Amino acid sequence: MYLYVKALHIVAVVTLISGMLAMALALRIVISGPLERDGRRFAEAILRWDGFVTTPALAVVWMAGFTMAFGAGWDTSPWLLLKMVPAIFLSGLHGLQGTTLRRLLQDGRPANGLFRAAPIAIFVAFIAIAWLAVVKPF
Repeated sequence: MYLYVKALHIVAVVTLISGMLAMALALRIVISGPLERDGRRFAEAILRWDGFVTTPALAVVWMAGFTMAFGAGWDTSPWLLLKMVPAIFLSGLHGLQGTTLRRLLQDGRPANGLFRAAPIAIFVAFIAIAWLAVVKPF
C-alpha cells in the first residue's frame, strides 16, 4: 500500500509544482504592465486551473504525505520535521499567489514585486524537500 500512496504523492507534487510555476508566470505577465486581452484570458485560465487542479493536488500532497509519514513511523524524524518548513512555505505561497492574481484581475491592485522571485523560491523549496525526502540525512 505504501508504494501506491508514494506514487500518488509524487504525481500530486508534480501537479502542484507545475501549477504553482504557471501561476508565477501569470503573475509576472500581469505585474509587468498593462494587461492585454490575451494576457487577461491566460491569467483567468490559470486561476480556473488552480481551482480545479492545483489546489486539490495540494490537498492530496498533504494527505498522502501524512499517510506515508505516520504509516512508516517517520512522524518524529528530524528530516521530516525540517522538510515541513519548505512544505509550509510552498503552501502559503500558493495561497498568496492565487489571492494576488485574483485581486490584480478584479481590482487592478498593485502586487508586491517579490512575486517576481516566486519561480526561484518554488524551485529552491522543491529541491530542499526532494533532497530531504530522498537522502533522509538525520
